[in-house]
Amino acid sequence: MKRFILVLAVLAVAVLNTQAQDMFEKGTQLFKFGFGVNGVGVPVEVSYEKGIIEDFLTEGLVLGIGANVGYYGYKEEFPSIAGSYSYKYTNMVIAARALGHYSLIDNLDTYAGLVLGYNVASAKYDGPNAGLIPSPSVGGLVFGGLVGARYEFNPNLGIYAEAG
Repeated sequence: MKRFILVLAVLAVAVLNTQAQDMFEKGTQLFKFGFGVNGVGVPVEVSYEKGIIEDFLTEGLVLGIGANVGYYGYKEEFPSIAGSYSYKYTNMVIAARALGHYSLIDNLDTYAGLVLGYNVASAKYDGPNAGLIPSPSVGGLVFGGLVGARYEFNPNLGIYAEAG
């Protein structure tokens, strides 16, 4: 039974692959603007990517390289007897990306890859004795992976989701 399911899955991928349109190929250039949603703030990012190698490691896999800049910030406020105070947190990442793109179905570009960059984070205090309390900042290398998918409504407009 397991062998039957495996054969069925391989056939399904083969059928999807033969029908898929190449959304990302050598020479393709993507400029993306995105935003995220979470419980505290709204992260934003801008990225650029260009397809550089077709059939990278296997047929149908396209290697793209690019860069992105992401920003996330929020403010927390606290009431107190001595007067209210707040902290403002900011985080910025500047990174290079290498992504492998593989289209499984029409108008859907699926991809995964690696990210290497630099992260700068800071916290700023505002309130009583603000001049006496330091505002720390920290930075460091960022390395990780990501997976994503991009769906095109037309050649100039789409939506994407990434995690990593």
